[in-house]
Amino acid sequence: MWVRRTFRHALAATALTVVGSLVAGGCSVQETLPAPDCFEGGSGLIVAQSVPTADLVPCLNGLPDGWALDSVTVNQDGTVVRLDSDRAGDEAALLRFVEVCDLGEAIPVPGGLEGAERFELIERVERGFRASRFYVFPGGCAWWEFDFAPGVTSALSVELGDRLQLISRVSLNEGIRESFIDKEL
Repeated sequence: MWVRRTFRHALAATALTVVGSLVAGGCSVQETLPAPDCFEGGSGLIVAQSVPTADLVPCLNGLPDGWALDSVTVNQDGTVVRLDSDRAGDEAALLRFVEVCDLGEAIPVPGGLEGAERFELIERVERGFRASRFYVFPGGCAWWEFDFAPGVTSALSVELGDRLQLISRVSLNEGIRESFIDKEL
């Protein structure tokens, strides 16, 4: 029991140290984090702190077959999750989380995630699919950048895009409290 409690305290302290460094400025965490998972917590706390103004935090509900995590970069400017596909190519999808999106010529489309407005910009459908899908919400923005190899259709973007969820900062904090604090008591 003492070992488990000590491990949890050490894990929480490590997360808080990295978060404190992010907030203090200048720190960047790359390639050592798992993708922000909607159920296991993992890097969700650190990702949330990369955009402290955001009411919602992006997470992935698993990855479809054929997709693999390349890297996760978290710093004071936001988070970038790079994903490789066995069909669409290396870094075929990027998930970005920042305070403000530059929507450019993206147009509003129905089907946003709860609490967010959705916008899309389709740049290319021939010679490989290239598009951006934005979710804008109070204090933040999460968006996909898809850049698929020739011959790969937009269907993979739907399959992957459906794995994105936005969780409230309040829910994330409650989950952390339950995982690290309430179990201790």
